[in-house]
Order: sequence, then C-alpha cells, then structure tokens
Amino acid sequence: MKAFRISAILVAVLASFCLCDAYLVGPPLGLDQLVQESDVIVKAKVIVSKPVKDEWFTEYGGFEAYATDMRVVSVIKGDMGIRTMTFRHYGLSKDTRGFMMMPQHYEFQAGRTYIVFAKKTDADGVYRQLWKNHKTKEDQGVFLAGDSRPVAEDKSVKEIIWAELCALLKSTDPDDVSYSIGQLDEMSGGRFFELDDFDRGPVLEVIHPFLSSVDKEVATVAIRAIGADSPYLKDDYAPHWLTATGSGRIHGFAEWKRDLKNPGGHTYWRELAAVADGGAAEDIRALAIRALGRAGEPGVMDCVVRWVMDPDRLVRQAGVILLADFPGKKASGLLANLSKDEAAEVRLGVARAVGFGQFEDLLPVLERLLADEDPRVGAAAALSLISFPAAKVDAILKAHVDDAEFKSVFVNALAETDPEPYLDALAEIIQRCLEPKQFWGGRIPHALSWKILFEYLQGKSDEDLSSGSLDTYMDALERAKFYSSSEPRDLYAFYVKHAMMDREALPRDVQGDVDL
Repeated sequence: MKAFRISAILVAVLASFCLCDAYLVGPPLGLDQLVQESDVIVKAKVIVSKPVKDEWFTEYGGFEAYATDMRVVSVIKGDMGIRTMTFRHYGLSKDTRGFMMMPQHYEFQAGRTYIVFAKKTDADGVYRQLWKNHKTKEDQGVFLAGDSRPVAEDKSVKEIIWAELCALLKSTDPDDVSYSIGQLDEMSGGRFFELDDFDRGPVLEVIHPFLSSVDKEVATVAIRAIGADSPYLKDDYAPHWLTATGSGRIHGFAEWKRDLKNPGGHTYWRELAAVADGGAAEDIRALAIRALGRAGEPGVMDCVVRWVMDPDRLVRQAGVILLADFPGKKASGLLANLSKDEAAEVRLGVARAVGFGQFEDLLPVLERLLADEDPRVGAAAALSLISFPAAKVDAILKAHVDDAEFKSVFVNALAETDPEPYLDALAEIIQRCLEPKQFWGGRIPHALSWKILFEYLQGKSDEDLSSGSLDTYMDALERAKFYSSSEPRDLYAFYVKHAMMDREALPRDVQGDVDL
C-alpha cells in the first residue's frame, strides 16, 4: 500500500496548490469597529506619496510600502494637536505586472482630501494602516472626502462619513459620484456586504435620482445599487438562483433565500421602467429591466410585454428573464414564441427564465434548446434542466445521457438518485475528466462523479467488494486525475476498513506516476 499512500499525500498537496489560488479574506468591518481599531481618525489633505522602507510591511509581489504626507484638516479621534502626519501604507509598485497576494493597499491623489483611520507607530507624527491583509471590502480604512473643509465637531463618525459621501454626490466629476454611490450601497447592506452603517431606505432615496444620469458609469452603479437584491442582475447569479428555486441538484453554489425580495426594485420600479423605456444605451436599458427582478410589483408585467418585443436584443433578453416572475399561460406563451428568436441572447434568456420560474410546461422547449446552434444557449438549457426535480426531467436527461457536451452533468444528476445503471459512465467521467465546454462552475463534474461512485462502493458488502466485480470502479477512483484534498485519504481509509490490502497493487500506469 506504500505506493498509494504516497500518491494520496502528494496529490492532496498538489491539489491544494492548484485549487487555492485564492486566500482567506476577513469580513468587512462596520464603522463602529473601524473606530475601535483606530488610534487616530483624521480628515486630511494629501501632499505627496513616496516609497519608504518599513520592516512592518511584509514584501508582496506587485506592492510596496509608501509614506504619504498629509496636512490635517480635522482630528476626529486622537491627538487634537496633530497638524501634519505621515501615513504609511501599501500601494501598487510602479513596475507591477500582476500579483498572487493582495494586501490592504491605498492609492492617494495629491491635492485630494480623505478620511483616514490609522494606528500609531513609535515615531512621532507617523501612523500606519490598520492591518496588512485586506477585508472583503477592499478599501476599508480610508474614505475620499467631499471637500477640504473641517468637519462639524458635534457629529459622530457615521454622520461625518454620511455628510462626506453626500457631498461627493454633488461633484461634477462622475468618478466621485460613482465612488459615493458604491460606498453608500456597500455600507447599507448592498453588494452582498452585511453592513448596516446606514439605513437602506435613506441610501436608496439619495441614490435613485442618478438612475437617469447621462454618464453611463454613474447610471450603471446607481441601477446596480437600487436593484442590488435582484437575482437577475448578473448572469453569474444564475446557478445560485437556480439552486434556490430548483431541486438542489446544482452543486457548489451557495443557495440564496427562496423568498428573496427586492425592496429597491419595488420602491423605484417606475423610475427603472422609465430608464428601460428611455433613450439610454441598450445595455443600460437592459440592466434597468434586470434590476426589477423579484420586485413584487404586478404593474411591471405590462412593461415586460412591451420589452420582449423591443428591437434591441439585450432589452428583449432582459424582458424575457423577467417573465420568470409572472408564471402563467401568458408568460409561457411568450417564452415559447421567443425561444425561436433570431438573437441567441434572447434564446439564452428563455432557457434561464424557464428554470428561474420552474415552468414545467416548457420543459420540451429546454430540451430543444439543448441543441441550439449557440453553445451558450445549450449550456443555459442544461443548467435549467438539472434544476428541476428528478421526477420531472429524468426522462429528458436519460434521452440525452450520451450527449457529448452534457454527459457528465446529466449522468451525475441521474446517478445521484440511482447510481447502479450509470457505474460505467461515472468511471468514464472520472478517468476522462469530462465536463461541458461551457461549464457554469460549481463542483467539478468528475469530482462529483468520484463522490457518487465512492459512496456507492461504501454501501457494498465485503463479499461484493472482494468478488472482483467492482474492481473496475475502484481502479477508476485510483486513476482519477483530479482529487479534492480528502478523496485519496478517504479511499485509503476505505481499503483499510475492509481489509482490502490487495489493492496495494495499483495499476502500473498509476504507480509509474507516483512512486518516489
């Protein structure tokens, strides 16, 4: 068994290097926590930034330590006598070509004013950033200020930050406005940040006038903020939402709440509809429609009927996706007709909507779209199909179980319920690392096949395992080209438990790869 034990250790270690191209990142901190972490909080105007040598700053490729000299406008917390300060922080290297690890870092602009949260150092007048590793809210610890005037002395930190961000909304620079909208959105619980520094209602109230901004970036961030709770806002959300609305056969995605509401879309649906009907660019109009997902407003349906006939394909696509919120004969009829739209984007939207709304009467439409000339449409149809309960779609999956593109996901979906008829197919998926070319992410199909096949073997008796009839499947598990960190260990433990020491004689091609 020595050869296999070595292979298990090596593969597990290598897998950890391959899979862990990310690193642990802490959650964002609320303003109250930021205040507690800080020795000093100031409003200060940047004079100049320059590289500095400081042993506190660990070296990371693509980054270096900077010393930014600032003139203090107001001291919000700390030594009230501070007039100038040097803030030491990470920043991008001048010659950066990319990086593997990103520390907390800031880029300051000379002449601009910022709210800075900092720690003391042993040197007078020198402060540094709060931590080395960034949070999921990557810019925490520094806020761009709205002006260079002193802050009101009788205001809390939250009130000060709110005032600065609202001042930025009045800026003539679209970048400042976009920055402010993004900060207000994040700090009131938008963009998946669980922050509650500001109440969501007042935040949306000050943001919604920018829905109709003539600046495309400002309009985009405003729409995304107002419709932050729409599951249709981004295509990347599709597997997550199908996991929530479907049967749970899509693996590797966090499940969203099935009763998800979209308060921003509900409150400002007329304003979003006005953008969709206005003269903005096609993608802005489509985004405004997507922002209405799960808004819970019946009046939207009258608009949808108009949008699905729009000349712009992205607008039609967005309208089609929104039909998922209005199940019934009218929506089904529109989806069936639009599944033959000349634009692939619209047909893809139909494939999404059938899954989002779990339209059982349109399963034949999904089956037809599997063979669509655009592979993206076929992938969307396949994903929606496996989101349905097994009893509803297994006949369709069985009819396409040998499909060259979707075999791996269809076999897995079927084998989860009854693996016996699909053992050979599971072994093939494992050994050939099969997955769709247009794979949507989540758990890798051949890794899921490994799990299903292994669990099947775990349920067999010692007599069955030693009979030789299952050797082919154990060989497949051993020959797997992909492992998660635990699979080799689990297989080894399984052999030990069942006294299957004859399995130490691994196939020669496997031994040749792993012997030291």
